[in-house]
Amino acid sequence: MKHLNILVVDDKKVIGDFFDLTMGYYGHHITVARDLDHTLQALEAEKFDIAFMDMMMPDNDGVKVLQEVKQRVPALPVVMMSGYSLEEKILQAGRLGAVNCLKKPFEVDDIRRAVYEAIGQEI
Repeated sequence: MKHLNILVVDDKKVIGDFFDLTMGYYGHHITVARDLDHTLQALEAEKFDIAFMDMMMPDNDGVKVLQEVKQRVPALPVVMMSGYSLEEKILQAGRLGAVNCLKKPFEVDDIRRAVYEAIGQEI
């Protein structure tokens, strides 16, 4: 099994910690970005296999962050995450290239399924 390099973009520390504890346990490398600037810095510094991105952040709209990411790394599979029912934003994210949207709170199996559906790899 290939260890993945996973980017998590979320302003809430608990989400980054959740990915770090769960996916890190399986040997995957987790990079957490809290905002657009940190996301862009991470994308310049590393190559990621998949990204998980919050739909709503205090300083930026997740769809805007998705748009910036897709302009820089069009082939990066992105799974959006949301604790809200945001049908229009989810549709907009899909049009911009998001491959899925996880509804918060989610479980480890939801992440595993999203990775498999996005890149065809079991984790």
